[in-house]
Amino acid sequence: MKAHTSYLGIDTGKKDLHLGSTNKFLHKFDNTTAGHHAMVKHLKTLRPACIAIEASGGYERSVVEALQDAGLPIAVVQPGCVRHFAKSAKVLAKTDVIDSVVIARYAQAHRPEPTAKIPQAVRHIRALRDRREQIVQDRVREQNRMETRADRDMLRHLRQSIRRLKKQQDKLDQLIEQHIQHDGQLASKAHAMTAVTGVGDKTASTLLAHLPELGSLNRQQIAALAGLAPHPREFGNWKGRRSIYGGRSAVRKALYMAAKSAARFCPVISLFYQRLREAGKPYNVALIACARKILIHLNTLLAKLNPQTTPKSAPEGAGIT
Repeated sequence: MKAHTSYLGIDTGKKDLHLGSTNKFLHKFDNTTAGHHAMVKHLKTLRPACIAIEASGGYERSVVEALQDAGLPIAVVQPGCVRHFAKSAKVLAKTDVIDSVVIARYAQAHRPEPTAKIPQAVRHIRALRDRREQIVQDRVREQNRMETRADRDMLRHLRQSIRRLKKQQDKLDQLIEQHIQHDGQLASKAHAMTAVTGVGDKTASTLLAHLPELGSLNRQQIAALAGLAPHPREFGNWKGRRSIYGGRSAVRKALYMAAKSAARFCPVISLFYQRLREAGKPYNVALIACARKILIHLNTLLAKLNPQTTPKSAPEGAGIT
């Protein structure tokens, strides 16, 4: 029987996957479907307690899903944390082989929890939302190009391109809406969220796609995950401004726009916003606070839809008050 290998690390590249343990490099696999199957077969013989992999702009998604489907404990970790860990261990060299070992050592030191498997329905919505965002960005770029073009043929071509992109955007909106309505659980979540003033269909679909943990974490955890938690900056007697950073940018942007609407039309959020402004808080600080309040309220609403997943540490009365 093979020895139990506790912690492993995977360095992800566009074409290759490098697998390492805490003391040596183990194997290289292709970042393809066949390579993922070969890696799963190899990992099952090692029986790891934890496999860590860096988030790599999407190149890691397919292998993470393959390992999750095989029942292997895979944890997606932040590249910045691994890099700082490497520096603290005085590992200054950086290659794919070295990185795989460093990631394994990071997992051994921090013991990250395995990343929860995302349901197939959520994966599909995320793919549609990502594509919609790409189309919107392309359309905005085309609109910006019109401002510097005087040639009539070029302007006509740009207008045609904008109309084509707008049709694609509308089609994706329809597909997202249809997919949500055809899934009972997603439809009930979307209905609960859109009942909150300021939260529209676009915001709800963004949260369903990019924040599937909503309703299963406590208020502090969900705010940090969305990038809406203010982090203190204090050194001795000096106290700096608290600021937000990190988190999921798509979620933060959607909630920011929802807060702008709620600050005008939701009586509770509007009153909260006015109190902050009268207390001297800057415009964006007040809106971020409103976005965080909306998020916590939505987290409470979705937790009530699934009482069995409600975190024990979640405080009472976490709604908008």
